[in-house]
Amino acid sequence: MWRALLLSRYPAVLVATIAVLTPAMVRGQESPGLSSGSGQGTGSGRSSGIQRNTTGSASGSGADRKRLDDFGEEILPRQVPWTEAIPRGPGVNVRFPDDPTLGPLLSGDEPPSPLDANMAAQVTPRVIQNTRLITDSYDRSRALEELAREAILSNQLLLAHRALEQAATAAMEEPNSLRHDQLVIEVITTTGLLTEALIREGRSQPAMLEPDNGNPEPLPKKLESRSSLRLARLEWRRAAVLAQAIINPTYRSEYLGRAAEGMARDSSRVILAYVRQPQGTDAAIEPAKLGPGDVRDAERFADLLLAEAAQVAGRIERPIWRNSALERTAISAGESQQYPRAFAIARSIENAEARAQALILVAESQCRHSDVSEATKTYAEVAEAVARVEQDGLRGVLTGFLVDSLISTGRFEDARACLVLYPPESERFVALGAIAEAEGRRGSADRAREWIARDAPEAYRSALYRRVNNGVLAKISSSRQSQFSDRERMPAGSQ
Repeated sequence: MWRALLLSRYPAVLVATIAVLTPAMVRGQESPGLSSGSGQGTGSGRSSGIQRNTTGSASGSGADRKRLDDFGEEILPRQVPWTEAIPRGPGVNVRFPDDPTLGPLLSGDEPPSPLDANMAAQVTPRVIQNTRLITDSYDRSRALEELAREAILSNQLLLAHRALEQAATAAMEEPNSLRHDQLVIEVITTTGLLTEALIREGRSQPAMLEPDNGNPEPLPKKLESRSSLRLARLEWRRAAVLAQAIINPTYRSEYLGRAAEGMARDSSRVILAYVRQPQGTDAAIEPAKLGPGDVRDAERFADLLLAEAAQVAGRIERPIWRNSALERTAISAGESQQYPRAFAIARSIENAEARAQALILVAESQCRHSDVSEATKTYAEVAEAVARVEQDGLRGVLTGFLVDSLISTGRFEDARACLVLYPPESERFVALGAIAEAEGRRGSADRAREWIARDAPEAYRSALYRRVNNGVLAKISSSRQSQFSDRERMPAGSQ
């Protein structure tokens, strides 16, 4: 019991001892000049560097205040030899928080602006020149490509041309194959945006916006129609060269095809903007009329662009991309009514399936623009291409495309003549019914009944007559709905 009480008191005694001895230890550290035995006696163990203070007192104040030890003597700083001096460390001159250079907010002054107020908020030649400071080819190409996009949005097309040209050069210098292909793809994509803007702005306004800073320009600041078209053609030529330099064979085929499609698409834009003004265009925003010479130059440029697109597409290694590019090029030429070039490109496709699909769309465009004789020639080429397909299933699908196209253009005799291309008899019967119903809907029910009675097999006649009646009923229903719609739109007093 007694031992337990003693043990429980030991911690309390230890804490009390530490509390009593701590002030003495602190005072001992404040007197570095005293030896270990200087705390005892009245001064016999004092160091020679300590002198008794006979005139001062510990109660002094201000500049006369002196540091005194426990015995009332003045404490003088110990003289340290220069060999033992401690070097000054970092922050020796710091006066924070009263130093305004370290705390600008404490000075009360207006903080400096992070941007230069004189900097123009647009792309300038100096901004493009500063990209030379970027030593890495990947980063420099990306920066220039982004500048080109911003210049296109700001209608600074000459600067965009210059930035895109330098971006292409930096992309070709990239040693990493993956990053090289990525940069080239981005440049080709931006090329399409730039050429579209060149064709549009070259037709609507002759002045390409660019700051006048006295620097030499690669092209005149005033771009007329011919200059803008020439620059657009130059951009696509460079894009084709870049696409040919893509290392990955799949990407190379794909983006060669995209370059060819972009050329064909811009060729159509030139025809619609310079030669044939789209119907319904507002006269207030219609650009000034071009002279006969400008129109001829635009037509020639569009044809040359189509020819170059076909050449680029012909260099594609993978057949699926090559056929697709030629097909889309021919379709774009047909949409802009460049029928001789469209027909030639479509016929040059080696694959019969792709050739038939391209020719069908070209023929439909010819029918829409009332070029009947040329449409007949084109449809004949389609039938020959479909007949060359060896697979029965694929030939049946292509024949269905051909028959539907002939029905939609009102060529019912030609549609019936193409039924021999169907491999099975069942598909011919379905196609005959579709032709009969379409004739009834078009108002040619009597002619449909005549050919059914004359040429259709006897087993098919009853079903084909019913399909003709279905077409007549569809025509009646459509006419009734049209009459009701007209009555609803008429004013109340005029009915």
